[in-house]
Amino acid sequence: MRLLRLIPLIMTLCLAVACSDDDGDGNKHDMRHRRTVIVYMSAQNSLGAANAAQADSSEIAGGAMQMTSTRDNLLLYLDDNRKPRLYRYYKAGNGKAYVQKVKEYQTDLDSSDPSTLTEVLTTVKNLYPSESYGLVMWSHGTGWLPQMGRPTLTAGTGSLRTTQSIGIDVGPGGNMESDLDAEGHMGPQMETADMARAIVASGVHPDFVFFDACLMQCIEVAYDLREATDYVVGSPATTSAYGAYYRDQMRSGFFNCPSNDQTIRSIVDTYYYDVMENDTTKDLYTPHQGCVMSVIKTSELEQLAYATAQCIGLASEHDMAGELSNLMDGYIDYDSMHYPDMYDMSTALYHLLPAARYEEWRKAVDRCVIYRRATPEYFAGNHSGFIICGETDMRHYCGVAMFFPQDKYNPLRDILNFKESYKKIAWYSHAGWATTLWYRQ
Repeated sequence: MRLLRLIPLIMTLCLAVACSDDDGDGNKHDMRHRRTVIVYMSAQNSLGAANAAQADSSEIAGGAMQMTSTRDNLLLYLDDNRKPRLYRYYKAGNGKAYVQKVKEYQTDLDSSDPSTLTEVLTTVKNLYPSESYGLVMWSHGTGWLPQMGRPTLTAGTGSLRTTQSIGIDVGPGGNMESDLDAEGHMGPQMETADMARAIVASGVHPDFVFFDACLMQCIEVAYDLREATDYVVGSPATTSAYGAYYRDQMRSGFFNCPSNDQTIRSIVDTYYYDVMENDTTKDLYTPHQGCVMSVIKTSELEQLAYATAQCIGLASEHDMAGELSNLMDGYIDYDSMHYPDMYDMSTALYHLLPAARYEEWRKAVDRCVIYRRATPEYFAGNHSGFIICGETDMRHYCGVAMFFPQDKYNPLRDILNFKESYKKIAWYSHAGWATTLWYRQ
């Protein structure tokens, strides 16, 4: 989950942005915009309680002044302790920035329900048709991992959501500070596969999905999104509640058009700069935060799955495959405190495969994970008041995590049954896990 800390509000940024019921200089709804970026802010949870949503909304307001084209929009869907709202931020030809309240929903929507995501994207598409789109998923994140609360019924499908991924929503009467709903259970989250289907159902095909959330840059998540977007951008590690600095992303990241293997890197470079180098923002992040970010090109994911299937069985025959922590000493997993080990997939397979097989597989990785940036260390968690840092293998890392079904996840030792849950993930069958020793035990 996204790491909480006290966040200073940046309300002064709002002073530069005018409220408007029209479009400033005739920037009408029926024109075709260049790019519209939708920030889907699921903040009816501890992030909202800690004012992270308010701080980022203020950054977005300030960022509107930084936008370089009058044909761009940023649409913010905000679900916090009030009824959900949809705002539009843009810069007009007169040089002024504007914010409009496009819609206020009359009921307290469940933002973890994929039908809500579909509705928001469809509304944006109909009001602001654009040549290209980007989607930012903002909230807590846990990758593909099994739900630790109760299963939640997905509206209109009759099926239960049995994994958690992104977007805790505690609902009416819930305790936002504790991420608990009115009945005391952890608020529901949105499964990655459901999220992909929701995006496709809206008719919006975003150039990129950027996760401003913890732990979402894992291969299992990206593989679910392979038909829903062209690029997936995010971090496999725990990230600060401060998250992306939207003022810089709106100037240098989100609206770098057209999207291609080169321009998409700007989101990563901007994020890295703000965490590690920007004197205005770097001290706002958690001490020793570090940064691990990457870009996945989704058109290469099936080839990467095929390449993985050709060698994953061989990796499982390694003497230490059943207990990777003995092999990966020093390179602790991306979240060591509460969840199963999700090691950098390239670093782990470097240790598990013969050199020649690794180099062949790594070619598929580099075609798929087209960009990565990392610090030698990154924040992994707190334990008894001590900060725990992970170490990056700067030579072999790829910035994408993968679950490895080790011996400690056998049913008698693992009450959450991670290995069984993993069998429900599309990556499991496509990447050859079913034929490995890990799953024949």
